[in-house]
Amino acid sequence: MYVLQSKPFPIRIEDLTSGFLSDALGEPVDAFTSARIGAERGMLGEIFLITPTYTHGSKGPSPFVAKFAALREGALASAKRSRSTERELRCYVELLSDTPVSAPKFYGAWFDPDTTHFLLLQEAIDVDESVDQVAGVTIDQARSVLDQAANLHARWWKDPQLAEKSWLPATNGEHRVHNLVTLSRTGLPLLIDMLGDELDDDDLRVFKAHPDHLPHMLDIIAAQPSTLVHSDLRADNLLFSPTGGSVTLVDWQGVGVGPPAFDVAYFFAQSLSVENRRAHEDELFDHYRNALEQQGLTLTAAEVRAGYAETFSYSLTISCALPVISDPNEPRVRELASVIARRSLDAIKDHQNG
Repeated sequence: MYVLQSKPFPIRIEDLTSGFLSDALGEPVDAFTSARIGAERGMLGEIFLITPTYTHGSKGPSPFVAKFAALREGALASAKRSRSTERELRCYVELLSDTPVSAPKFYGAWFDPDTTHFLLLQEAIDVDESVDQVAGVTIDQARSVLDQAANLHARWWKDPQLAEKSWLPATNGEHRVHNLVTLSRTGLPLLIDMLGDELDDDDLRVFKAHPDHLPHMLDIIAAQPSTLVHSDLRADNLLFSPTGGSVTLVDWQGVGVGPPAFDVAYFFAQSLSVENRRAHEDELFDHYRNALEQQGLTLTAAEVRAGYAETFSYSLTISCALPVISDPNEPRVRELASVIARRSLDAIKDHQNG
């Protein structure tokens, strides 16, 4: 079930009832327990693991995940500017069911476009809790992510259906650029204050130019041949199985249209240590290009890297956004913002001459 505008629905875990879940799942739920998960990682949502008790003989999902909007003013305002919630819910309904990528099963969603409150019910994924974006993923884990990215990108490469989805923005869509520039200008002073003496003069030069330079970089990215991109492909949105054999992509709020290298560059800057990116960048690109070929998409080395260097500016924007849409007093928010900024700054400087 997906309801764009609906009768009142639960907007926080305290409002969720067995009756609502029974109607939503089509199975009688007698009772349920809930536990907050990913509290230190959710930026635009609050996520709970729901364990239901069904009437005898019923076979509904157990456990499953309920995802609500984060009710912070900054997070709601950002979601409204970017329409990110609507994109995620429509993505599950209209695109992912026809995409050979590992994503949670979709059970239902409700959305109020006036407030951007929402509820998403989806499959619970068994996950390796030791994986952490601050520490960075391993090279083997990176290969698994690139395999999934290749599945996504090859399926939707130059697909005319994407142009028919008016809710699916280009990388330089007017509302998206406005939101990103707003986040950059608002968050940049907070981020600089957070990082303090960690920044040298060269870092500050890049930071100072960033908000004005960002629209130009997004224009360059958007001019490249495009596909469907996740746009937030980072370790906190990647659920690695405990056995290490698979990875599931979650949090599709940023989904949009862009070149394949957009997701690759963002993933590298967000989730690989600077040392690992520098040491394995070319090797991982070769792996990704081969994965595309296995999905029937053959691109030249230049084509597969189109927009790569420019995307690091987008990654830097996310570090600026963190103090705005998350609680800057939370230790992990500060740590994550610092790590993302450092990795993005070094990637920009490493590739500033193309």
